[in-house]
Amino acid sequence: MREIKKITLDEFDKSLELSQYAFQYSLSEESKQKRRESFHLHDVWGEFEGDTLTSKLHLYPLSVFIGKAEVKMGGVAGVATWPEYRRGGSVARLIDHALKTMKEKGQVLSFLHPFDIEYYRRFGWELCFSHKKYTIEKSDLQFMPGVPGTIKRLSVQKDLEIINTIYEQFAQNYNGMLKRDRNWWENHVYSEGYQFAVFFNEDLRPTGYLFYKVSDKLLDVQEFFYLNGESRRGLWNFICQHDSMVEKVKIIVPENEQLHYLLKNPKVKIDVEPYFMARIVDVVGFLQQYTFNKVDERLLLHVKDDKADWNNQSLVIENGEVVVGNAEEEGITLTIKELTAIILQAQTAQFLYEADMIKGTVKKVQLLDQMIPKRSASIIDFF
Repeated sequence: MREIKKITLDEFDKSLELSQYAFQYSLSEESKQKRRESFHLHDVWGEFEGDTLTSKLHLYPLSVFIGKAEVKMGGVAGVATWPEYRRGGSVARLIDHALKTMKEKGQVLSFLHPFDIEYYRRFGWELCFSHKKYTIEKSDLQFMPGVPGTIKRLSVQKDLEIINTIYEQFAQNYNGMLKRDRNWWENHVYSEGYQFAVFFNEDLRPTGYLFYKVSDKLLDVQEFFYLNGESRRGLWNFICQHDSMVEKVKIIVPENEQLHYLLKNPKVKIDVEPYFMARIVDVVGFLQQYTFNKVDERLLLHVKDDKADWNNQSLVIENGEVVVGNAEEEGITLTIKELTAIILQAQTAQFLYEADMIKGTVKKVQLLDQMIPKRSASIIDFF
Protein backbone atom coordinates (compact mmCIF):
# COMPACT_ATOMS: atom_id res chain seq x y z
CA MET A 1 0.00 0.00 0.00
CA ARG A 2 1.38 3.42 -1.03
CA GLU A 3 1.57 6.25 1.49
CA ILE A 4 3.03 9.76 1.31
CA LYS A 5 4.29 11.03 4.65
CA LYS A 6 6.89 13.35 6.12
CA ILE A 7 10.22 11.59 6.66
CA THR A 8 11.23 11.66 10.31
CA LEU A 9 14.69 11.94 11.81
CA ASP A 10 14.51 8.20 12.56
CA GLU A 11 14.24 7.66 8.79
CA PHE A 12 17.07 10.06 7.96
CA ASP A 13 19.41 7.24 6.91
CA LYS A 14 16.88 5.91 4.39
CA SER A 15 16.55 9.37 2.85
CA LEU A 16 20.31 9.96 2.70
CA GLU A 17 20.95 6.52 1.21
CA LEU A 18 18.55 7.30 -1.63
CA SER A 19 20.14 10.73 -2.19
CA GLN A 20 23.66 9.32 -2.36
CA TYR A 21 22.56 6.64 -4.83
CA ALA A 22 20.47 8.92 -7.06
CA PHE A 23 22.94 11.83 -7.19
CA GLN A 24 26.05 9.64 -7.09
CA TYR A 25 28.01 11.06 -4.19
CA SER A 26 29.30 9.82 -0.87
CA LEU A 27 29.48 11.75 2.40
CA SER A 28 31.94 11.43 5.25
CA GLU A 29 30.59 10.62 8.69
CA GLU A 30 31.23 14.24 9.71
CA SER A 31 29.16 15.53 6.76
CA LYS A 32 26.37 13.07 7.49
CA GLN A 33 26.20 14.29 11.06
CA LYS A 34 26.05 17.90 9.92
CA ARG A 35 23.12 17.09 7.64
CA ARG A 36 21.40 15.17 10.40
CA GLU A 37 21.65 18.20 12.70
CA SER A 38 20.07 20.51 10.09
CA PHE A 39 17.41 18.00 9.01
CA HIS A 40 14.71 19.80 11.02
CA LEU A 41 15.16 23.05 9.05
CA HIS A 42 13.16 21.76 6.07
CA ASP A 43 10.59 19.08 5.28
CA VAL A 44 11.33 15.87 3.41
CA TRP A 45 8.32 14.07 1.99
CA GLY A 46 8.54 10.43 0.94
CA GLU A 47 6.34 7.88 -0.74
CA PHE A 48 6.49 4.53 1.01
CA GLU A 49 5.37 1.02 0.14
CA GLY A 50 5.07 -0.51 3.56
CA ASP A 51 8.34 0.33 5.30
CA THR A 52 10.22 0.87 2.01
CA LEU A 53 10.99 4.43 0.93
CA THR A 54 10.48 4.50 -2.84
CA SER A 55 10.93 8.21 -3.61
CA LYS A 56 11.38 11.54 -1.85
CA LEU A 57 11.21 15.31 -2.25
CA HIS A 58 12.76 18.04 -0.10
CA LEU A 59 10.80 21.24 0.54
CA TYR A 60 12.63 24.30 1.91
CA PRO A 61 10.61 27.11 3.57
CA LEU A 62 12.23 30.18 2.02
CA SER A 63 11.42 33.77 1.10
CA VAL A 64 12.46 35.73 -1.98
CA PHE A 65 12.57 39.38 -2.93
CA ILE A 66 10.19 40.57 -5.61
CA GLY A 67 11.71 44.00 -5.74
CA LYS A 68 11.55 45.30 -2.18
CA ALA A 69 8.72 42.96 -1.18
CA GLU A 70 9.41 39.64 0.55
CA VAL A 71 7.31 36.68 -0.64
CA LYS A 72 7.15 33.16 0.80
CA MET A 73 8.60 30.53 -1.54
CA GLY A 74 8.80 26.74 -1.35
CA GLY A 75 12.13 25.49 -2.62
CA VAL A 76 11.88 22.02 -4.18
CA ALA A 77 15.07 19.94 -4.15
CA GLY A 78 16.47 16.44 -3.76
CA VAL A 79 13.74 14.75 -5.83
CA ALA A 80 14.79 11.11 -6.20
CA THR A 81 13.38 7.62 -6.81
CA TRP A 82 14.96 4.19 -6.58
CA PRO A 83 15.37 2.81 -10.15
CA GLU A 84 13.04 -0.12 -9.55
CA TYR A 85 10.20 2.30 -8.72
CA ARG A 86 10.71 4.81 -11.54
CA ARG A 87 8.04 5.56 -14.18
CA GLY A 88 5.30 4.54 -11.80
CA GLY A 89 4.01 8.05 -11.08
CA SER A 90 5.65 8.32 -7.67
CA VAL A 91 7.33 11.69 -8.29
CA ALA A 92 4.14 13.10 -9.83
CA ARG A 93 2.25 12.16 -6.68
CA LEU A 94 4.94 13.78 -4.50
CA ILE A 95 4.84 16.98 -6.57
CA ASP A 96 1.06 17.08 -6.33
CA HIS A 97 1.37 16.71 -2.55
CA ALA A 98 4.08 19.39 -2.41
CA LEU A 99 1.91 21.90 -4.30
CA LYS A 100 -0.95 21.41 -1.86
CA THR A 101 1.43 21.67 1.10
CA MET A 102 2.98 24.90 -0.19
CA LYS A 103 -0.44 26.46 -0.73
CA GLU A 104 -1.50 25.58 2.81
CA LYS A 105 1.67 27.21 4.16
CA GLY A 106 1.24 30.38 2.14
CA GLN A 107 4.25 29.67 -0.05
CA VAL A 108 2.81 31.37 -3.11
CA LEU A 109 5.89 30.73 -5.28
CA SER A 110 8.10 27.70 -5.82
CA PHE A 111 11.62 27.46 -7.30
CA LEU A 112 13.67 24.42 -8.27
CA HIS A 113 16.89 23.52 -10.06
CA PRO A 114 15.86 21.00 -12.73
CA PHE A 115 17.66 17.89 -13.88
CA ASP A 116 15.45 18.20 -16.98
CA ILE A 117 13.64 21.43 -17.85
CA GLU A 118 10.97 19.80 -20.01
CA TYR A 119 10.13 17.30 -17.25
CA TYR A 120 9.22 20.03 -14.75
CA ARG A 121 7.39 22.07 -17.36
CA ARG A 122 4.80 19.27 -17.30
CA PHE A 123 4.07 20.23 -13.69
CA GLY A 124 3.78 23.98 -14.25
CA TRP A 125 7.32 25.20 -13.55
CA GLU A 126 8.98 27.38 -16.18
CA LEU A 127 12.55 28.43 -16.87
CA CYS A 128 12.85 31.89 -15.36
CA PHE A 129 16.48 32.29 -14.29
CA SER A 130 19.75 32.09 -16.17
CA HIS A 131 23.34 32.89 -15.20
CA LYS A 132 25.80 34.90 -17.19
CA LYS A 133 29.36 33.61 -16.78
CA TYR A 134 32.41 35.61 -17.79
CA THR A 135 35.75 33.97 -18.49
CA ILE A 136 38.37 36.72 -18.69
CA GLU A 137 41.98 36.20 -19.67
CA LYS A 138 44.82 37.73 -17.69
CA SER A 139 45.65 40.03 -20.61
CA ASP A 140 42.21 41.66 -20.31
CA LEU A 141 42.62 42.59 -16.64
CA GLN A 142 42.94 46.28 -17.39
CA PHE A 143 42.05 48.86 -14.77
CA MET A 144 39.07 51.18 -15.06
CA PRO A 145 39.41 54.87 -14.08
CA GLY A 146 40.35 54.94 -10.42
CA VAL A 147 37.79 55.50 -7.70
CA PRO A 148 38.33 56.74 -4.14
CA GLY A 149 37.71 53.94 -1.70
CA THR A 150 39.25 50.91 -0.08
CA ILE A 151 38.84 47.13 -0.09
CA LYS A 152 38.67 45.15 3.15
CA ARG A 153 38.41 41.40 3.54
CA LEU A 154 35.60 40.59 5.97
CA SER A 155 34.25 37.42 7.55
CA VAL A 156 30.68 36.12 7.28
CA GLN A 157 30.98 34.96 10.88
CA LYS A 158 32.00 38.38 12.27
CA ASP A 159 30.76 40.87 9.67
CA LEU A 160 27.51 39.36 8.42
CA GLU A 161 25.44 42.50 9.03
CA ILE A 162 27.63 44.53 6.66
CA ILE A 163 27.72 41.85 3.96
CA ASN A 164 24.02 41.06 4.20
CA THR A 165 23.03 44.74 4.01
CA ILE A 166 24.86 45.07 0.69
CA TYR A 167 23.36 41.81 -0.54
CA GLU A 168 19.78 42.79 0.27
CA GLN A 169 20.07 46.24 -1.32
CA PHE A 170 21.43 44.62 -4.47
CA ALA A 171 18.86 41.79 -4.38
CA GLN A 172 15.94 44.22 -4.28
CA ASN A 173 16.76 45.30 -7.84
CA TYR A 174 15.59 41.86 -9.01
CA ASN A 175 12.77 39.34 -8.89
CA GLY A 176 13.74 36.09 -7.20
CA MET A 177 16.80 36.65 -5.02
CA LEU A 178 16.68 34.75 -1.74
CA LYS A 179 16.17 36.36 1.65
CA ARG A 180 19.15 34.92 3.55
CA ASP A 181 19.35 34.28 7.29
CA ARG A 182 22.54 33.50 9.20
CA ASN A 183 22.08 29.74 8.79
CA TRP A 184 21.77 30.15 5.02
CA TRP A 185 24.85 32.35 4.83
CA GLU A 186 26.97 30.00 6.90
CA ASN A 187 25.76 26.66 5.50
CA HIS A 188 24.57 27.36 1.95
CA VAL A 189 26.57 30.38 0.74
CA TYR A 190 29.93 30.15 2.46
CA SER A 191 32.35 27.52 1.15
CA GLU A 192 35.78 26.65 2.50
CA GLY A 193 38.53 28.61 0.76
CA TYR A 194 36.29 31.49 -0.38
CA GLN A 195 36.40 34.96 1.13
CA PHE A 196 34.56 38.29 1.05
CA ALA A 197 36.21 41.45 -0.25
CA VAL A 198 34.09 44.51 0.58
CA PHE A 199 34.40 47.90 -1.12
CA PHE A 200 34.13 50.97 1.16
CA ASN A 201 33.67 54.37 -0.50
CA GLU A 202 35.55 57.51 0.61
CA ASP A 203 32.86 58.08 3.28
CA LEU A 204 33.69 54.60 4.62
CA ARG A 205 30.27 53.27 3.62
CA PRO A 206 30.26 49.64 2.37
CA THR A 207 28.73 49.60 -1.13
CA GLY A 208 29.77 46.32 -2.76
CA TYR A 209 31.45 42.97 -2.27
CA LEU A 210 33.05 40.02 -4.02
CA PHE A 211 32.77 36.44 -2.81
CA TYR A 212 35.77 34.75 -4.38
CA LYS A 213 38.64 32.27 -4.23
CA VAL A 214 42.09 32.21 -5.80
CA SER A 215 43.41 28.74 -6.61
CA ASP A 216 45.53 27.16 -9.34
CA LYS A 217 45.97 30.45 -11.22
CA LEU A 218 42.19 31.01 -11.33
CA LEU A 219 40.25 33.77 -9.60
CA ASP A 220 36.76 32.34 -9.14
CA VAL A 221 34.12 34.99 -8.30
CA GLN A 222 30.82 33.49 -7.16
CA GLU A 223 29.16 36.78 -6.18
CA PHE A 224 29.84 40.26 -7.62
CA PHE A 225 27.34 42.63 -5.97
CA TYR A 226 27.52 46.44 -5.99
CA LEU A 227 25.22 49.34 -5.19
CA ASN A 228 26.51 51.86 -7.75
CA GLY A 229 28.96 52.32 -10.61
CA GLU A 230 31.71 53.46 -8.28
CA SER A 231 31.67 50.22 -6.28
CA ARG A 232 31.49 48.15 -9.47
CA ARG A 233 34.64 49.85 -10.76
CA GLY A 234 36.32 49.52 -7.38
CA LEU A 235 35.62 45.77 -7.22
CA TRP A 236 36.77 45.29 -10.82
CA ASN A 237 40.03 47.09 -10.10
CA PHE A 238 40.54 44.81 -7.08
CA ILE A 239 40.16 41.84 -9.43
CA CYS A 240 42.78 43.40 -11.72
CA GLN A 241 45.22 43.62 -8.79
CA HIS A 242 45.50 39.83 -9.07
CA ASP A 243 47.07 40.00 -12.54
CA SER A 244 50.41 38.66 -11.28
CA MET A 245 48.71 35.70 -9.55
CA VAL A 246 46.19 34.33 -12.06
CA GLU A 247 45.83 33.33 -15.69
CA LYS A 248 42.02 33.57 -15.82
CA VAL A 249 39.10 35.12 -13.96
CA LYS A 250 35.64 33.54 -13.89
CA ILE A 251 32.70 35.62 -12.67
CA ILE A 252 29.06 34.58 -12.19
CA VAL A 253 26.60 37.48 -12.51
CA PRO A 254 22.87 38.01 -13.17
CA GLU A 255 21.87 37.67 -16.79
CA ASN A 256 21.34 41.41 -17.26
CA GLU A 257 24.86 42.35 -16.08
CA GLN A 258 26.77 44.48 -18.63
CA LEU A 259 30.25 44.47 -17.09
CA HIS A 260 31.85 43.44 -20.38
CA TYR A 261 30.69 46.68 -22.04
CA LEU A 262 32.86 48.62 -19.59
CA LEU A 263 36.04 46.65 -20.29
CA LYS A 264 38.75 47.93 -22.61
CA ASN A 265 38.33 44.65 -24.49
CA PRO A 266 34.61 43.77 -24.30
CA LYS A 267 35.21 40.68 -26.45
CA VAL A 268 35.58 38.27 -23.54
CA LYS A 269 34.04 34.80 -23.29
CA ILE A 270 30.42 35.05 -22.15
CA ASP A 271 28.20 32.03 -21.47
CA VAL A 272 24.52 32.30 -20.59
CA GLU A 273 23.33 29.12 -18.87
CA PRO A 274 19.75 28.18 -17.93
CA TYR A 275 19.64 27.81 -14.15
CA PHE A 276 16.44 27.75 -12.04
CA MET A 277 12.75 27.28 -12.78
CA ALA A 278 9.83 28.99 -11.03
CA ARG A 279 6.13 28.43 -10.56
CA ILE A 280 3.29 30.42 -9.08
CA VAL A 281 1.72 28.08 -6.51
CA ASP A 282 -1.23 30.28 -5.53
CA VAL A 283 -2.10 32.75 -8.27
CA VAL A 284 -4.57 34.84 -6.26
CA GLY A 285 -2.38 34.85 -3.15
CA PHE A 286 0.69 35.87 -5.12
CA LEU A 287 -0.86 38.52 -7.36
CA GLN A 288 -2.54 40.19 -4.39
CA GLN A 289 0.95 40.68 -2.90
CA TYR A 290 2.45 41.85 -6.18
CA THR A 291 2.83 45.56 -6.96
CA PHE A 292 1.66 46.32 -10.49
CA ASN A 293 2.27 49.55 -12.35
CA LYS A 294 -0.97 51.51 -12.30
CA VAL A 295 -2.47 52.19 -15.73
CA ASP A 296 -5.82 53.70 -16.73
CA GLU A 297 -7.28 50.48 -18.19
CA ARG A 298 -8.43 47.20 -16.70
CA LEU A 299 -7.20 43.80 -17.92
CA LEU A 300 -8.67 40.32 -17.53
CA LEU A 301 -6.41 37.26 -17.28
CA HIS A 302 -7.80 33.76 -17.87
CA VAL A 303 -5.28 31.50 -16.10
CA LYS A 304 -5.06 27.77 -16.81
CA ASP A 305 -3.31 25.29 -14.51
CA ASP A 306 -3.89 21.56 -14.97
CA LYS A 307 -1.83 20.58 -11.88
CA ALA A 308 -3.27 23.03 -9.33
CA ASP A 309 -6.96 23.50 -10.03
CA TRP A 310 -7.30 26.35 -7.51
CA ASN A 311 -5.33 28.47 -10.01
CA ASN A 312 -7.91 28.09 -12.78
CA GLN A 313 -9.14 31.64 -12.37
CA SER A 314 -10.30 34.65 -14.35
CA LEU A 315 -8.69 37.65 -12.67
CA VAL A 316 -9.11 41.38 -13.22
CA ILE A 317 -6.16 43.74 -12.77
CA GLU A 318 -7.36 47.32 -12.30
CA ASN A 319 -5.63 50.27 -10.63
CA GLY A 320 -2.95 47.87 -9.42
CA GLU A 321 -5.50 45.66 -7.60
CA VAL A 322 -6.44 42.05 -8.38
CA VAL A 323 -9.96 40.63 -8.02
CA VAL A 324 -11.84 37.63 -9.42
CA GLY A 325 -13.44 38.47 -12.78
CA ASN A 326 -15.92 37.18 -15.33
CA ALA A 327 -14.80 34.02 -17.15
CA GLU A 328 -16.81 35.08 -20.22
CA GLU A 329 -15.16 38.48 -20.64
CA GLU A 330 -12.51 38.98 -23.32
CA GLY A 331 -8.97 39.01 -22.02
CA ILE A 332 -5.62 37.22 -22.22
CA THR A 333 -5.56 33.44 -21.92
CA LEU A 334 -2.36 31.86 -20.63
CA THR A 335 -1.10 28.99 -18.51
CA ILE A 336 0.49 29.29 -15.09
CA LYS A 337 3.91 28.81 -16.73
CA GLU A 338 3.60 31.82 -19.03
CA LEU A 339 2.12 33.95 -16.26
CA THR A 340 5.05 33.10 -13.96
CA ALA A 341 7.59 34.03 -16.64
CA ILE A 342 5.83 37.34 -17.37
CA ILE A 343 5.30 38.38 -13.75
CA LEU A 344 8.92 37.63 -12.81
CA GLN A 345 10.04 39.41 -16.01
CA ALA A 346 11.86 36.36 -17.32
CA GLN A 347 9.95 36.97 -20.56
CA THR A 348 7.70 39.72 -21.87
CA ALA A 349 4.07 39.14 -22.77
CA GLN A 350 4.87 40.47 -26.25
CA PHE A 351 7.49 37.77 -26.84
CA LEU A 352 5.20 34.96 -25.64
CA TYR A 353 2.36 36.33 -27.77
CA GLU A 354 4.59 36.35 -30.86
CA ALA A 355 5.62 32.77 -30.01
CA ASP A 356 1.90 31.83 -29.93
CA MET A 357 2.11 30.82 -26.27
CA ILE A 358 -0.54 33.24 -24.96
CA LYS A 359 -3.82 34.32 -26.55
CA GLY A 360 -5.35 37.78 -26.72
CA THR A 361 -5.32 40.98 -28.72
CA VAL A 362 -2.14 42.93 -29.38
CA LYS A 363 -3.53 45.84 -27.38
CA LYS A 364 -4.20 43.71 -24.29
CA VAL A 365 -0.78 42.04 -24.53
CA GLN A 366 0.88 45.45 -24.64
CA LEU A 367 -1.25 46.54 -21.69
CA LEU A 368 -0.05 43.56 -19.64
CA ASP A 369 3.57 44.47 -20.34
CA GLN A 370 2.87 48.05 -19.23
CA MET A 371 1.52 46.76 -15.91
CA ILE A 372 4.66 44.75 -15.04
CA PRO A 373 7.52 46.66 -13.33
CA LYS A 374 10.72 46.45 -15.38
CA ARG A 375 12.91 44.41 -13.05
CA SER A 376 15.02 41.47 -14.20
CA ALA A 377 14.72 37.93 -12.80
CA SER A 378 17.73 36.51 -10.98
CA ILE A 379 18.72 33.98 -8.35
CA ILE A 380 22.33 33.26 -7.41
CA ASP A 381 21.81 30.65 -4.67
CA PHE A 382 21.50 26.89 -5.06
CA PHE A 383 19.46 24.33 -3.14
